[in-house]
Amino acid sequence: MGVAGLWPLLEPTQSVTTLTALSLTKFGATSRGFRIGIDASIWFFHAEYGKEGENPELRMLFFRCAQLLSQGFLPLFIFDGPLRPDIKRRKQINKSANKLVTGMQDMIEAFGFEYRTAPGEAEAELAFLNRIGLIDGILSDDVDNFLFGAHTVIRNRSSTHAGAKSTIEKAKVYTYTLPHPAFPDLNRENLIFIALCSGGDYGTGLDNCGIKISYGLARAGFGKQLCQAALNHDQNSDQLKNFLKHWKSELTQELRTNASGFLPRKSPKLASTIPDSFPEIDVLLAYMRPITSENPSLPLLAEKCEFYFEWGILQSIIKRFRTVIFHGVTLRIMRRAHIREQTSDAKSIDLEVIRAHFAAGGYAVEDMDSPCPEFIKDISISRTHESTSKTLEY
Repeated sequence: MGVAGLWPLLEPTQSVTTLTALSLTKFGATSRGFRIGIDASIWFFHAEYGKEGENPELRMLFFRCAQLLSQGFLPLFIFDGPLRPDIKRRKQINKSANKLVTGMQDMIEAFGFEYRTAPGEAEAELAFLNRIGLIDGILSDDVDNFLFGAHTVIRNRSSTHAGAKSTIEKAKVYTYTLPHPAFPDLNRENLIFIALCSGGDYGTGLDNCGIKISYGLARAGFGKQLCQAALNHDQNSDQLKNFLKHWKSELTQELRTNASGFLPRKSPKLASTIPDSFPEIDVLLAYMRPITSENPSLPLLAEKCEFYFEWGILQSIIKRFRTVIFHGVTLRIMRRAHIREQTSDAKSIDLEVIRAHFAAGGYAVEDMDSPCPEFIKDISISRTHESTSKTLEY
């Protein structure tokens, strides 16, 4: 699943341990325990191999949950939601509920574990929860978790590979952590660029462009440049078109000359066969801006108000939002910007942060190329009031 050949590239960031030892790293007087996120769809896939007894699929899920319980984990299962993509790897996705959903959710509840349904793809939701610290790691064999922004992925090879024969070997897990201080080039932007070049769930990539060439181009800076441009400009804007023209010219020149020295070899044939459709910006944005619960979707909220309430007309919705919604959205934008400022070199509040709250849920934003407005212009009044326990408000 995900980008073929990417796991070997990430091997320098891995550490080998066991699930029991891993669970104890977050077990103590000051810690709640190791909160592990699980993509339910992967367990559905594994359950198909269950052949023993009555209800063999649920039997396998039962014993896996029992193992997590005995090891002290606090699992959170995420199920795919209605807004996940319709097509993957050029195939239509069956979005009907898996026959095991009801039984698995009953089992999860009986074990005292938790589950939730993501707005879109479970792996994107897990990556978001891991990125903000609500879960400590993701138990998965899908490398796409990192493309969606995950920091820690735990891979249990024995669950999908027949090579693990001994009990000790089966107990091993491989923990991958990004970003890694010793390997700064293995970052989200570069991994997304590799997916664009080599192919993944959302696109087929370039012909004859493998991981080594893709990673070499990423190390030369092409991945970071492309991701930043796609986030800062509308897909159909002249600014992005002009950038891509210059960017592709430099990329083809790099393939011909290997001026950076990061490529395994010069690739003039590849340089001459890059199609006009490359890069696929919609594929890039599917990784950079997946549908998750990170941001409230104001367009979707307005749509629901229009459907359910008698005041669901444009001017009334805007009026209501100004009085009861925008204050909370402002607080969330400021809080999210503060977190980003503490964990990266991003500006405290920039256009990307603001747009994310007005375009969540797959809706477009008009006038994407306008300059970023000043988010806070002035503090007009402050107060303390009994309704907020005399908390200072601005």
